[in-house]
Amino acid sequence: MLDALRGVDDPELHRSVVDLGMVREIKIDGTEVTVHLALTIAGCPLREYFHRVVPERVRAECPEVTAVQVELSAMTDEERTEAVGGVRVTVPRVGESGSRTRIIAVGSGKGGVGKSTVAVNLAAALAAEGHRVGLLDADIWGFSVPHMLGATGRPTIVGDLIMPLDAHGLAVLSIGNFLPEEGPVVWRGPMLHKALEQMLGDVHWDDRDYLVIDMPPGTGDVSISLSQFLPNADFLLVTTPHESAERVALRAARMMTKVGLRLTGVVENMASFVCDDCGREHELFGTGAGTRLAELLDVPLLARIPLEPACTTTGTPTVLAHPEAAASLRFGELAKTIAAKPSLLHRPLPLFT
Repeated sequence: MLDALRGVDDPELHRSVVDLGMVREIKIDGTEVTVHLALTIAGCPLREYFHRVVPERVRAECPEVTAVQVELSAMTDEERTEAVGGVRVTVPRVGESGSRTRIIAVGSGKGGVGKSTVAVNLAAALAAEGHRVGLLDADIWGFSVPHMLGATGRPTIVGDLIMPLDAHGLAVLSIGNFLPEEGPVVWRGPMLHKALEQMLGDVHWDDRDYLVIDMPPGTGDVSISLSQFLPNADFLLVTTPHESAERVALRAARMMTKVGLRLTGVVENMASFVCDDCGREHELFGTGAGTRLAELLDVPLLARIPLEPACTTTGTPTVLAHPEAAASLRFGELAKTIAAKPSLLHRPLPLFT
């Protein structure tokens, strides 16, 4: 019976309920079984998950069982500390080379260029390719990822370990998950630094294949702090075709290279618009900025994303809501380009400092 239950994972900690010490008792009465599990927190929102999955697993492994009853309680503080400590140990820490996570920081010099749109759709496109992807909204003042993905709930906290939300197969976390949607963030540098430290080090990202970070625009405190927490992370620069966006993006790129982030390439967003009536492609915001920027910085222009009326912020990324759209196809190509260069993008993920 323990072997059967070993195949049941806690959906938040992503570890077997047996390995986490959650199995309190197993009672066998003929062909009827009662399984008592101690959940990591009282009032766990996933209680129904265990009531469904445990019987399914037991019956699949032990077909002679005719009935499975699941009883649930909560761990003690000591048990929870031990369980969380075990999870932390299995995830590589700062400086360890065991992490396989590739960190992609998506940034720009100014707001309004579609940086969050690129980050969200890139993350979703990578997940659609079969990768395990985390998405961190580090735009502290202008967070928008929760709304764009429909991930507006509060995260579960187990001990001192924060569980990211699940949205469209992505592990997602934003400062917006801890604040009212209309609430402003009026913080100075030290508070921002501490918030970012916790969102990286106290979150169970679980050694994902990719961690995509939606950075704030500009070159302020948040960008500097991220460069300290994620040394040598890869920086994906987003611009629009307009010359003014190109100039500001150039300053941001030079700042990022100064603080140690590796500039991987340029993405030109809102590159053009294809008219549904005439089928012609129109360049609404200028032309050539992405190409010029890539040449100035000696990096590749990785993608030119067209402006799509289908690109909305109603809770589902465009690549999932409208996979046939031109923008979705370009995001898919961008994800494949990034995935094809693991040796250039691989960095250890510094968790749990």
